[in-house]
Amino acid sequence: MKPLLSLVLVTAASAGPLEIRYDRPPAGMGSGGGEASMSDASTATSSGWESSAQPVGNGRIGAMIFGGTNKERIQFNDITLWTGGDNPSGGYDVNDFGCYQNFGDLFIELDGAGGNHPPGTCTSGHVPYHSNENAAAAADGNASTKWCVEPKGKDVVWQIELPDPEVIGTYAFTSGNDVPERDPQQWRLEGSADGKSWSLLHEMKDQKPFANRGETKTFMLPAGGKRAPLKHYRLTFPPNPGVSHFQLAEITLGNPPVTPENYSRSLDLSTGIHTVTWKSGDATITRETFASHADDVIVVNFRSTGKLSGKVRLAGAHGDTTSANASALTFTGQLSNKLRYAARAAATTDGGALASKEDSLTFRDTGTLTLILSAGTDYAMDPAKKFRFGADPAETTAAKSKAALSHKYDDLHSRHVTEFQKLMGRVTFDLGTPKEGDIKSRLQAYKKGAEDPALEALMFQYGRYLLLSSSRNSLPANLQGLWNDSNKPAWFADYHTNINIQMNYWQAEPANLAECAKPLHDWVIASIPGSRAATVKDFGEKTPGWTMRTSVNPFGGNGWEWNLPSSAWLARHFWEHYAFTGDAEFLREKAWPIFKDVSEFWLDHLVEKDGKLVVPKGWSPEHGPREDGVAHDQEIVWDLFTFTLDAAKELKIDDALTKKIAAAKEKLLGPQIGSWGQLMEWTTERPDLEKSGHRHTSHLYAVYPGNQISVSRTPELAKAAAVSLEKRGTSGDSRRSWTWAWRTALWARLGEGDKAQSMIRGLLTHNTLDNLFTTHPPFQIDGNLGITVGICEMLVQSHAGEVAILPTLPKGWPTGSYKGLRARGGFEVDASWKDGKLTESTLKSLLGNELVLRLPGNPAKITLTRGDGKAAELNAKDGVFCFPTTKGESYRISMP
Repeated sequence: MKPLLSLVLVTAASAGPLEIRYDRPPAGMGSGGGEASMSDASTATSSGWESSAQPVGNGRIGAMIFGGTNKERIQFNDITLWTGGDNPSGGYDVNDFGCYQNFGDLFIELDGAGGNHPPGTCTSGHVPYHSNENAAAAADGNASTKWCVEPKGKDVVWQIELPDPEVIGTYAFTSGNDVPERDPQQWRLEGSADGKSWSLLHEMKDQKPFANRGETKTFMLPAGGKRAPLKHYRLTFPPNPGVSHFQLAEITLGNPPVTPENYSRSLDLSTGIHTVTWKSGDATITRETFASHADDVIVVNFRSTGKLSGKVRLAGAHGDTTSANASALTFTGQLSNKLRYAARAAATTDGGALASKEDSLTFRDTGTLTLILSAGTDYAMDPAKKFRFGADPAETTAAKSKAALSHKYDDLHSRHVTEFQKLMGRVTFDLGTPKEGDIKSRLQAYKKGAEDPALEALMFQYGRYLLLSSSRNSLPANLQGLWNDSNKPAWFADYHTNINIQMNYWQAEPANLAECAKPLHDWVIASIPGSRAATVKDFGEKTPGWTMRTSVNPFGGNGWEWNLPSSAWLARHFWEHYAFTGDAEFLREKAWPIFKDVSEFWLDHLVEKDGKLVVPKGWSPEHGPREDGVAHDQEIVWDLFTFTLDAAKELKIDDALTKKIAAAKEKLLGPQIGSWGQLMEWTTERPDLEKSGHRHTSHLYAVYPGNQISVSRTPELAKAAAVSLEKRGTSGDSRRSWTWAWRTALWARLGEGDKAQSMIRGLLTHNTLDNLFTTHPPFQIDGNLGITVGICEMLVQSHAGEVAILPTLPKGWPTGSYKGLRARGGFEVDASWKDGKLTESTLKSLLGNELVLRLPGNPAKITLTRGDGKAAELNAKDGVFCFPTTKGESYRISMP
């Protein structure tokens, strides 16, 4: 195979600690659970899961860490916890297709946290709509349960009696799981010393429904004057006009906000460890949390220079009953599709007392507390086993917990970091010293126009971190990676095949995380029987091969619209793995059967029209009408036939099928240029749609991720693609997280580095939350994962039969370096540059292929130094340098 290379840097200095750091707790999670970001209660602040917390994950299980001090919430997931099944109807609903699920929460409270209140009661006499929807459900720490009643024209009253009088400074509501109109629109908070004489503390009117289900809003009582501690509090909710029900998932009262002394919370991308530290009295407390791939558990460790006391509670997200013994909390359950699940939180201390109390663990007078959280299901990615593993998840979680507990915390920490850094540490990317301030202040300044190249480099590494954390040895990353706090997330957090799951994995090969693509490959293979069944059901028993609908679940179930090119697009990821790694066994055993089947589907499905083969009734996803010969479909089929023929050549296959594919490829309708110089999206010009600013750029697939169009080989088509991309604009519907990422890669392929960098700025400015999650809206992980490959394409390209180093360096990155990026043909590339000019690059040949190298500025000569120190001067031919390489050898390139 001719080497198609990529680029990476060799002398890259790290840009300092790869930390996403904050100097304040998120709203509602300060000392005592009461920090809020408002000066008064006239405006609510959202302390939502998707924007405030930070993620850890080991590819199968993960958690969102909120960063509280005396009160902490750790919301956790297992990527296999799904409802649904094989979905033979092809429908798209929560019952048949299914939905990714929240697993539960781990709550830790240190003594002195405050707000440790009993559940309130409904004193207005309203009966719960369902028996389990009483007022106590609004105090169980579980956003998937709720308090729900029918007001029937009467005020709904919630009332609480505290064990001891307290001054309440904040209160918070969490919205119910459905029907936004049921959210409270007005209410009064009152307090009383004796439960008889009440004083108005705060009132809200004309409130709109919460933006998201399961969202938390925290309200601060007005400042001014010293209030006496009160034992009784009540909330009165007048009925919403024209709405039959009232509901809330959670009601909490908080102490006056206090910013902890010396507070810091950070996620270190280089180690995968989340750290919170603060001072409480004379003691300094540190809490570390990580999801260990080495031990397959989530680990939480508290250390204090004083003594720690408090309690731990484990809550499932499906009405689960938690059991406690002397050192562990457990719950088990079964979803509607009979998928079994279990969770276990075990605790150890270095002294003091550890005991169980009802559904919680208590700890007293210890210097350290370590919690081991294990969770799992009986899902198996194997259709032959009907997607069930067979083992009891209660037993597997207990075994993993026991194994982890056999190690001391320092050993667990070391094992995790060593294993994590083997992958994360492969690539460095340095664009200078980070700006002063925590990440929130840096992001705010950036959104106002400040330059911060180090923030852009951090976003690149954050994408690598998120893929590494959500895609290893289990299911592939879904629309939210593996992080989810809802039992009905947007689009069910499924696998969308019209760009989203593909974008999740664009970076895997070039960003040197090839192992993280394995879950995608395995999921595609496991989905084939279900997809084949769906294909023949709708296209006939004689239809060869298979394809997929737009939405696919973990059980091979297909839902919503047919997306016929989806299987061909997914097949590209199998070819990319071979192109970068040269794994011949993978090509032969896993990739070729897919190439063969999907090619046979298209040979059967294409129709001839005016002497050309076209895809009938195709679609430019989510844009415009259905029509024969849509550019998106034509380009993907051309791509499929091209890499299938390349694979056949590698495998020395020359048979009737390959001859049919070659003949069909020659007859395919190719990309067309329209009347105003654009790359046509349909065979019929539709300027109102083509210039509409639509989020999808489906007709530019041939530029990226395909390679049918390139600046060097098809300059006229590349120029037309640039015209189309420019006309899409960057406002309105174009402002979607994944849209910015795709356009970064497109502009990079088209040789426009400054425009590519402007797409990065667009993503960070318009579609990035405070925790650097990207939002569609709502939160959707493909923007985070996709921006990484866009930056890779700016630094090294290898799609055009050559390795191009710094092909599209923007002016905004005048000096920098990178190390460890991968290129097709089996090359690792390092590079450094100064004042916009390449100073040095090192390439390592992993396969011993011939290297075709293009350098910025088209130098006529370079000095090439081998690993043994021998140097030679090379002359360019046709703008490139070409030389054979030796497997395992490194080559240092010096500019004249």
